[in-house]
Amino acid sequence: MISIRRIRSGEGELFRELRLASLQESPSAFSTTYASAAERTLESWHEQADSTATGADRSTFLAFSDEAPVGIAAVYRNMCEKEEGEIFQVWISPDFRGSEVARELIETILQWCQENGIRRVLATVTRTNARALRFYRKCGFDYAEICDAPGSLVLMRDIGSDRAIE
Repeated sequence: MISIRRIRSGEGELFRELRLASLQESPSAFSTTYASAAERTLESWHEQADSTATGADRSTFLAFSDEAPVGIAAVYRNMCEKEEGEIFQVWISPDFRGSEVARELIETILQWCQENGIRRVLATVTRTNARALRFYRKCGFDYAEICDAPGSLVLMRDIGSDRAIE
């Protein structure tokens, strides 16, 4: 059984475990490298996890199959554009790709955004990651006019739209 929940204060080691697994397994999907992330102190992992465990400006969600962690995704509010947020660190264990885990994570993020006054959500995807691009399009994201990172595409979804996740 799959369950999704927000990370809890004190789960820095779990956050570190999932993030390092994602960077090691899918290095081309992220701008951060495994080597740089592995050098971080445990204290910094705890601080980052705790900063997304409560409040309305950032959140990290974890997916579990029974008790085992199988996915992660985070969303941060744009502090210059308060009604805009960006999805980060989306990763699903290879054994669960193609299942409903990723969709459930994104649905949870979109619900959290709506509840916290975020009306537009962005996701930056590497241009060569065709699977991720198809996934976000199925989730109602469209290509945005902006692109901050070379080699990447920015996709956008308005929360207030009637577009449902397919």
